[in-house]
Order: sequence, then C-alpha cells, then structure tokens
Amino acid sequence: MDINDVKSIIAYNASSIPVLFEMCRIAKIAETVNDMVEWKSDNAKVSPGFLIEVLVVTIMHRRQPLWKIEEYWRKQKLEFMLEDSGITVEQLNDDAFARALDKLQTVNMKELVSRICLNMLKAHNLTIESLHLDTTSISVEGLYEVDEEDDFIICYGYSKDNRPDLKQFKIGAAVQQSGLPVMGQLLSGNKSDREWNPEAIKEMKVFFEGQQYRDIIFVGDSATVSSYESLRQLEGIRFISRLPENFSCVSEWKEKAWQGVNWEEVGTLSESSRKGAAEYRIYEFVEAIDGKPYRFVLVHTNSLREQKTKTLQKRWEKEKQELEKEAKRIGKRAFACVEDAMRESAAFMEKVESLHYNVEAHIEEKVSRKYSRRGRPGTEDSYEETVSYYVKHTIGERDDMACEKDLFMESTFVLITSVMDRDRYPGWRILAEYKGQSSIEQAFKFLKSPVYLGPVYLKKPERVEAMGYVFILVLLIASYLEYRVRKALRDRGEYYIQPNGQKSTRPSVRTILEVLETVLVIYFNGNLYLPNDTSPKILKMLEWLGFSPDIYTKKINVIF
Repeated sequence: MDINDVKSIIAYNASSIPVLFEMCRIAKIAETVNDMVEWKSDNAKVSPGFLIEVLVVTIMHRRQPLWKIEEYWRKQKLEFMLEDSGITVEQLNDDAFARALDKLQTVNMKELVSRICLNMLKAHNLTIESLHLDTTSISVEGLYEVDEEDDFIICYGYSKDNRPDLKQFKIGAAVQQSGLPVMGQLLSGNKSDREWNPEAIKEMKVFFEGQQYRDIIFVGDSATVSSYESLRQLEGIRFISRLPENFSCVSEWKEKAWQGVNWEEVGTLSESSRKGAAEYRIYEFVEAIDGKPYRFVLVHTNSLREQKTKTLQKRWEKEKQELEKEAKRIGKRAFACVEDAMRESAAFMEKVESLHYNVEAHIEEKVSRKYSRRGRPGTEDSYEETVSYYVKHTIGERDDMACEKDLFMESTFVLITSVMDRDRYPGWRILAEYKGQSSIEQAFKFLKSPVYLGPVYLKKPERVEAMGYVFILVLLIASYLEYRVRKALRDRGEYYIQPNGQKSTRPSVRTILEVLETVLVIYFNGNLYLPNDTSPKILKMLEWLGFSPDIYTKKINVIF
C-alpha cells in the first residue's frame, strides 16, 4: 500500500445510523409511503418513502433544529452509505423533504401510520390483546400562523412537558400490551383528553376489527370515563379505566373500605423483586352506574401512601396556619357578654374539630374605664366602667386517626371495567392491565424535547401536520429498539452494565443510542470496514438488537 492509498482511507463515526435505517426497513416505511402516495418513479430522483425514512433517522439521531438536513448528512458522511445507489447527499435537501411531506399530507396519515405499526407487529410475531392510549404535547419553537378553524392547529394549550410559554400540538397514540405503538394521531394543541379518549377508542375498535384483531381491551386513564356521557360512548366496548373522583360513588366506596372490607392481598406487580416495589391489595364488587352494571376494583397501595404523605403534611400545616390566623382575628374581637363570646367560640371550635384538630378555648375578661374629661385623670374624676370578653383559642395537633384516614383515602383508587369475565380476568389482572398504562407514558418520553422546524417546513400548515406523523414513526422505531434489546436480555438472562456499574435489564432507547454513538467505520476504495478493535460493548448491543456487525459494512439499499 503506497502513500496515496493511505491518504484515501477515511475513518468516520457512523453512530447508530445503519441500525436506524435497518429498523425503518423492517417497518417497511418507504414501501408503505410509496404505495399510498401518488408519485412517478420515472420523474422522481428520490422516492418520497426514502425521504420520510431519512427524516425519521434524522430526528432519532438528535438533529436539532430540523433544517438544513443536507449539510447535516454531509458531515455524517452519508454519501459513503449511499454509494452505488444513484442518490447524492445534495438531493437530500430541505425542499425535497418538504415536497415529500406535501405528498404525505394527501393521504390518510393516521391509516398510513397504523399500517406501518402493524408491519412491525407482524415482523416481530406479536399480537394485540390490550391497547393503552394517551396523549402527549409536543412544544414547538417558531412562528405558526394557522387558521383557527382547521381540525389541526398549533396553539397554546395545557402543556404536558411544562412549557406553557410555547405553542404546541398533541400526539394521541395507542400501544399494545408490550408497550409497542399500533396507532397514532395528530391533535390540536388545545384538544382535551376527555374528548379524544372515547372518540379514539371507538375508531380503533372499528379499525382493528377490520384487521382481524377482536376482543381487544382498551385501557385509558381517568379522562376515558370522565362523565356519564363518556361511559355511554363506551357501551359495547371492553375497557379498563380509573374512575375519577367527580363520581360521588368513589368517595362513598372509599369510605366503606376505610370502615373495613375483605381485602385480597396482591403483593407487587413489578417484574423484578427490587426493594421498595409497590405492593397492592384489592377489593372487587359489581355495581350499576347510569343503569348499567360494571365491575369495580378498589385498589390500595403503599407506594401512593409514601407519595402522598409529604403532600398531605404540607396541606395540614397550611390548614393549621389558616386556623391559627382565624383564631387570632377572633381573639381581637370584644364581646359584650360571656354568652356572645361562648357562642362565637362554639362555632369556631366546631369548624376546627370538623377538620380534626384539637382545640382549647378560654375567655378573658377585660375592664376598661372611660373618664368624663380628657387628659390625665385625677383621683376624684368620674368614670364609667365597661366589661368586655375575649375568647382565646389554642390550635393543637391534628388527630392521628384522621391523618391515617386521609392517607388511606389518598392511597386508594377505583378501577372500572366492562370486562365481566372474572375467570380469565381476575381483579389482580385488571389492576395489572391498568398499571401497564405507564408503558405509553414511558414511550412518550423520547419525544419530549421542544422542536424547531426550519422555514421550509413552516411554509404550509399541512407540512407541520405531516411532520407530526413522522414523529409518531420515530416513536415506533424507538419503542422497538427498546423492545428488541429488553427481550434479548430477558430471554438470555443477561444484563446491561450502566456507567455507574449497576446492572439493568431495561435500558432505555437513549442508552441504546448512546452505546452506538461512537461506532467507527473505515471507508477505503469504495468499501466499508468495521475496525477489529470495535468495542465489545458495541458488539454486544448489536447482538441484543438482533443485528450482526456487518450492518455497518453494507451500503444502504434505497427503495424506489
């Protein structure tokens, strides 16, 4: 090898890019997009499906802000992976992506996303037994001039990522029992969960029954059954939800449980036996609401007790301070007779005792003199004496039993379900299905960074909406990265060692991408090579993902 050969060797950081492209191929993103949108392969230099794939990979590879993508991929040496495909990095410019988003917007994007989700489900031999649904808000930076009458608008709304200063849109999504997305929908930034949840469940039931997925149980938070009307919308649908406190029967059932019921000890529902895992006990019964019978599972957990203790202590402290202020105000008032003072004291003590605080009261008598003339009174000056009575209160500590009851009530919640089959779905399983709701909340975490879209993507409101559906595809790929690694660890009885030395069987998608962040690839003479000294940690992660190291030495197969 001469000096010119050495100079032609280029080393670059391929990071997770080949893995992300391969995941897009498994999901058949490019094929599905190309199949649904209208485009002419003989006129297009790059297919819209491939451009959408590149957008997904770009977002997952933490490209912020999302503009000037061509420059970004040139720095990432994507041309080496595209070599022999007939595509150049220059063709991956913002205008090309904008046109792809325009094409995406012409089809039913909700159906497109669902089809891609089902592709992944079938590729991994998975099915749908239950669906967990929820929404999240995506904060966006920049100016957004849109028609307020549109179905999809970027606007201010309740921010789930604590950014009320930014406009937002919302993503509604559903994941199956393993936490893998099967549906996604773009919503206006001010869309209420109470409106969306029942509507989405009805739509999903029709769609998935058409795909031969029947008897699905839909699981949602308390926004799913926020009113009698929302319950009526769910008639004929198998669902599990938390019954919100605005139903008066909830407090009645909690009160009954406090008096004493035959609890069934469930223990922990955690997959691991980690110390401090939440423990549960349940009490089942059937009652009618709005003339229709439902199963209810009353749940008490020690984890909620621990969470609520500090909150309640602050509330009790503030409550006591307010009572002390009121006692001080009453103590400054003068009463003409003991009876009036006692009457005022009795009313206040009744209020204090109703809040379960100990209170003591005593009446002080004060005599004041009013002289007939001004100035310093003499011994012979006449005067009138007035007797006034003041009532003084001392607020004590709150009753221990009342504190215990408050903690119990706050540590107890009620689940409602239309699933009446107790043999297949006993109470503990209803609880386990509901606790699986956290899987969609965890999936959303990957999308929580505020997003800035460049001017080209803002030119049309429709492009912003289409971009939102690309974010749902990002959520899909991220979820399956986690699923593949966690399943491999579980099946093999292995674990990932975190930087702090702790063992983990549930690494996050961020952890997975971070491990792959430093993959070095050598480009020489038109070929790609993985160095022999590639970190064993990287090779192990690829093994858990189900890929061989050769994934880094293959060129990208561009789908037209």
